[in-house]
Amino acid sequence: MRSLFLHIGLVFATVLGLAVPPAGWAQRHPDEVDPREYGIDLPPGPVSHPDDLNVLTNDQDGRPVVGKVHAGVGSHRIVLLPDGALVARHATEAPDTDRPFVATTPTELKAELQAALGEGFTTKSTRNYVYAYNCSERFAYGTSRILESMRPGIKNHVERMRIETHEPLVPLVAIMFRNEAQFQQYRRMPPGVVAYYDSLSNHIVMYEESDRLRTNPELAIQQAISTIAHEGAHQILHNIGVQARLSMWPMWLTEGLAEFFAPTTFGRNMKWKGAGQVNDLRMLELEIYIKARTGDAGGELIRDTASAARLTSTGYAAAWSMAHFLAKTRRSDFAAFVRQAAQLRPFEGKHPVVSPGVVPRNLALFETHFGNDLPDLENRLVAHLKKQPYSDPFAEFPHYVATLAVREGRRVVRNANVFHSAELANVWIEESVKRLPDHQRATARGNVGTARNRLLAEQAARQFIRLGTR
Repeated sequence: MRSLFLHIGLVFATVLGLAVPPAGWAQRHPDEVDPREYGIDLPPGPVSHPDDLNVLTNDQDGRPVVGKVHAGVGSHRIVLLPDGALVARHATEAPDTDRPFVATTPTELKAELQAALGEGFTTKSTRNYVYAYNCSERFAYGTSRILESMRPGIKNHVERMRIETHEPLVPLVAIMFRNEAQFQQYRRMPPGVVAYYDSLSNHIVMYEESDRLRTNPELAIQQAISTIAHEGAHQILHNIGVQARLSMWPMWLTEGLAEFFAPTTFGRNMKWKGAGQVNDLRMLELEIYIKARTGDAGGELIRDTASAARLTSTGYAAAWSMAHFLAKTRRSDFAAFVRQAAQLRPFEGKHPVVSPGVVPRNLALFETHFGNDLPDLENRLVAHLKKQPYSDPFAEFPHYVATLAVREGRRVVRNANVFHSAELANVWIEESVKRLPDHQRATARGNVGTARNRLLAEQAARQFIRLGTR
């Protein structure tokens, strides 16, 4: 299954709140949780969820502030500070108070970020965000353009799903570095990660320049703005009351929903396309799967994705396809599924992971809501994807024409397909040959040619098929 896909190298990370499952779906009151699994250095303990409780504590610079209890773990409290950070405090360091919680103002937050990041950084604030950057003005402007339009759009969409929302309690922060070296110096991340949402600091962090920007600037820009939208969706959902920070949703849902809310357009008018529009980069990754699917599906795509504890780049594409398909064709069921996930509180929803990186409970939850006939569901998913308007983001780049000729008696049956990479073209030929009867495989002749752009490649494919029987 995984061999059918191309990993194009666009990697996301949701740090410390990676998300896996739901309540009713989960143990609502787990006996004990280990905060270290969430990046919080506290011993395991029973979880509590005080309702709207404010406390007196110190911020990370030692200044007295009023915080809000996010959750309790044993004798400790996870406290939301006025700048949006979640920190651990012993109960004696965070006594109850009747004083109101007051968020750090954008002006104050700009000053804090300026002091933390040092010279060379510019800080700006809007009604919705605080930005800190040393990247180009073009990149910073593009980032703000996308994020500013996403927040009200996502809020309106989830409210139509009958999910209650609220305004963010604190200003949202986006930090943009000029290059990968600075990004990695700020916080060490695995190779390939180009951006992340940190659920403890509540910041999204990204960088502009990469090796790909020098070798293929168009691809780099397209991937960069997709990253901005994806991480921005995570941040927004975690701050408007949809997905509680430190709760654990099924991975396919948390990433598929972020992708559902993240489609962008490219070129001079790069912008957010709107919730539920076709995500062209994800459709691009599913291209080989869609084109190779000539018979009935076996349900592996849905089964593997719904049960995955972690996702590859291809897994993100599959998660997007499932979210898009279910949101469009099973609207009430999908909305109910998301509403249940939205009920999860901090530290709720975690289920055991078994080899090879599978969460069986997540698949069971999926089947409870959408049925267990996964082959039929996947056939409907493929049909849905084939109907979607799709703009190839690389239409003006070189494309590859995969051709296959197979002898059938005296006839030669011809087929051809177009792909954006030679790897995908070769995989399509290999998979097509595998599906042939044994007596025909020896007669199969495949070839991969190139064309200057997609239009010319499609013309070449049609011409090959029209040549007919020899």
